[in-house]
Amino acid sequence: MEASPPSQRGSDAASDIGNDVFADPPSNNLRLELDPSGLEEIIEYESGGFHPVHLQDVLGDRYRVIHKLGNGGFATVWLARDLKANATKYAALKIIRADASGDDCPELLLGRLQDSEHICLAVDQFKMDGPNGSHLCFVYPVLGPRASDGAFHAYDDLDEILHHACRSVTAAIASVHALGICHGDLRPSNILHPVTGFDGLAEDQVLAILGEPSRNPVLNRAGEVNTAPTAPGYLVYPVKWHTVDKSLFLKTPRLIDFGESFDVSSDAPEYPGTPPPYRSPELILEDAAGIPSDLWALGCTLFEIRTGRKLFDLFDDEDDEYLDAMCQILGKLPEPWWSTTWERRSVAVHRNYHPSVAHNARSLVDMLAPGLWYMNRKTFHKDIPSEEKPVFADLLGKLLEYRPEKRISAKEALEHEWFKM
Repeated sequence: MEASPPSQRGSDAASDIGNDVFADPPSNNLRLELDPSGLEEIIEYESGGFHPVHLQDVLGDRYRVIHKLGNGGFATVWLARDLKANATKYAALKIIRADASGDDCPELLLGRLQDSEHICLAVDQFKMDGPNGSHLCFVYPVLGPRASDGAFHAYDDLDEILHHACRSVTAAIASVHALGICHGDLRPSNILHPVTGFDGLAEDQVLAILGEPSRNPVLNRAGEVNTAPTAPGYLVYPVKWHTVDKSLFLKTPRLIDFGESFDVSSDAPEYPGTPPPYRSPELILEDAAGIPSDLWALGCTLFEIRTGRKLFDLFDDEDDEYLDAMCQILGKLPEPWWSTTWERRSVAVHRNYHPSVAHNARSLVDMLAPGLWYMNRKTFHKDIPSEEKPVFADLLGKLLEYRPEKRISAKEALEHEWFKM
């Protein structure tokens, strides 16, 4: 759900914790009192932006907000109780920003899908007017942690769970591509495990499981709590799923967030929203978004789900650094990318590469082996059996072919030997 490109207006002011005087105030003259990490940009609460939401608000005359599930560049997502359901029932309410709520809203493309066990489809939708404009609202089943977060890391059948998660996301992408839709933002944070066990519980029981919502006051220029209608009086930190009982999570994840998706028969977006670690070389060098760039992102995503770490995990989010990292693993870029298109290659490249211009399976096998990344014990990492590594590396190599036309399709990937192991 990240914007493309995300707005950076007022980001310095928003992080100026404890300072009532703005050096460079955002246009709405608002800031957060506490740490803004994990929250949407406060500057986005203005005309055309997010709808201001407070806990216990009833939206669409039906959904009462009780917690925050997430946020991105295009929407905020809330846990809400359905007040018109026959029994106590909960749902995820996704509120699209006003300037993205037109008839061309990418989320509407999912209307082509009638049923899919691998994709999270809306069960209801409505329009809502607010101080910042008119907003599309989609109601989804409640989803929890992302597939690569290691929610099941203590389970004896972890290999099977992760393998099944990889199959689920591959099947989801195959279904989307069959309809002529490019997802455009495929990554593990958009592959979430469903949550069960809330329906039938009272609101205070659900909050006892999730933890009480934590608020970050929104302050105006004078340092007072905001009362202007265009922004809320506070932002809410999302649920921390790592603190929730893992038995509530279903093992088969769902693909979400079609905010960057588009019909491949029409023009691709001018600013493709795929984050740097999942961007294909043609996306970096030519802004060429499409089915092939989705397949590259699928390869990176499968690696991350299976291992718990990124294939291209760099300190600097710079295009040259990612191209350099690709070459270290996959060999030199093909022409004319290597000699002509990559203008800063002579500056960025400081080492020799594998002689092959195609993928180097041995290098991908090496990336699946334990290494220095295990120094970070705060994140989930998974060892892979030795007999599985070359087979998995072969699948990854077929999805990470430099030439877009040489990448196997998601449907073909499902027939790969690794999915039959």
